Amino acid sequence: MAYQVQKLKRFIVANPALSNVPFGIVHGRSITPRQALVMLQRGEAVAEVVAAMEAVGLDPPQDWDLAEDYYRRLLQLPGPHPKIYAIGQEMTLNEALMHIKRRDVKGSELLSSYQSLRREMARRMR
Repeated sequence: MAYQVQKLKRFIVANPALSNVPFGIVHGRSITPRQALVMLQRGEAVAEVVAAMEAVGLDPPQDWDLAEDYYRRLLQLPGPHPKIYAIGQEMTLNEALMHIKRRDVKGSELLSSYQSLRREMARRMR
C-alpha cells in the first residue's frame, strides 16, 4: 500500500490538473486521485482503491458513469465555465452533460475524449 500512496502523491504533484478527475469507482462512488490518496492513507477500501488504480481505462461501460461525474464536477467549479467542442459544435458544460446522459453521438465523442484523458492519466500513473 505504501507504494500506491507514493505513486498517487507523485502523480498529484506532477499532474495537478488531473488530480480531481474521476478515474475509478469504489463502493459505487467515483473517486479521484486525491480521494484515492486520502482513502489509502486512512486505510479505507484499500483493495478496491488499488484495483481501481490498476484498472484505469480498462472498464469502458463504467466510463459513461465516470464521464458523467467528470462533467458534473466541472459544473460545480466556480465559473466562468469553458465551452466544449464536439463534432465541430460549441456547447456548454450543461449541454455536454446532457449528451453524456443521453449517450448520443455527441455524448460518444465526449466519452471518447474523456477516455483519452483517462489513458493519459494511466500513462502518468505508471
